[in-house]
Amino acid sequence: MRTFLTLATVAVALSINAQAFGEAQEQRIAESIVIDAPPDAVWAVAGDFAHLDRWYPFIDASRLVLGRNGEVGAIREIRRLNGTKVEEKLIEFDPWNYRLVYTYAEGMPLTSDYFATMQVKDAGGGKSLVEWKGTFKRLAYWTDDPPAGQDDKTVFGFIDNAYKGSLANLKKVIEEGR
Repeated sequence: MRTFLTLATVAVALSINAQAFGEAQEQRIAESIVIDAPPDAVWAVAGDFAHLDRWYPFIDASRLVLGRNGEVGAIREIRRLNGTKVEEKLIEFDPWNYRLVYTYAEGMPLTSDYFATMQVKDAGGGKSLVEWKGTFKRLAYWTDDPPAGQDDKTVFGFIDNAYKGSLANLKKVIEEGR
């Protein structure tokens, strides 16, 4: 009985200790934009998993390194403007509902536990609503005192600005390309 109580006490202490150190909260971002083009035309660009570089202004190049474009499990390699690379894996692709979901697979991620969803919806009148949502944690998720520039506010701001700027560029690319 004494051994059981000692083990139970140690387990409770470890549990409390782990909670005291905390873990970063999951961050959620949702941005959207209306594009003056029908969903088929918008999806042809936004849903092209392999060619993110056509409209995402913060990268140099995007290419498939595994699988086929639009195939679940496909992996694209992205080379950022600063030269770093990251691989992203397509985990859901639904061309009938104009929806795709992806996550980091390898390389130099900006966040931890990153999952992003992009969906194109009919906004009526020949227009489309593009929604881009993401969930993530900062890289130093295990500490309440992350390194400079890796705190929740900074990382959230960076990702949010990337979503906003990229959606604005997607709109420009599609509307000017018509």
